Amino acid sequence: MNQLKDVKKIGKQMDKDKVDKWVKKYQKNNPDGAFGWLYGCDILETLLKYENSCGIWFFKGINDDGKERLVLYAADKDGNILDDKMKSLGAMSGGNSKNPPPADDGESCPPYCPSGD
Repeated sequence: MNQLKDVKKIGKQMDKDKVDKWVKKYQKNNPDGAFGWLYGCDILETLLKYENSCGIWFFKGINDDGKERLVLYAADKDGNILDDKMKSLGAMSGGNSKNPPPADDGESCPPYCPSGD
């Protein structure tokens, strides 16, 4: 993994029109897939409260029912997952022995979608 400068500062707010265009394009090209997932602040804050947590990784996965899901893992200041078992993915190394559990169970869209303008 490349050394990241400051994991806490990864990500930014973007232009709404630009992002709306990206989302609509994805939805048009993937009409049968999940368009997004909603997670509440409780689980996001929980992941960020773990010792040495500076960010959250979002991985796509397939659950036992064959449905696409997102799985969230706490990450340290270098972008390493704070879960020793995930080291087996190769590029991800580091973490600590605390092994915070990953998170899932977000609501997918569809069927649970925001009302739009």
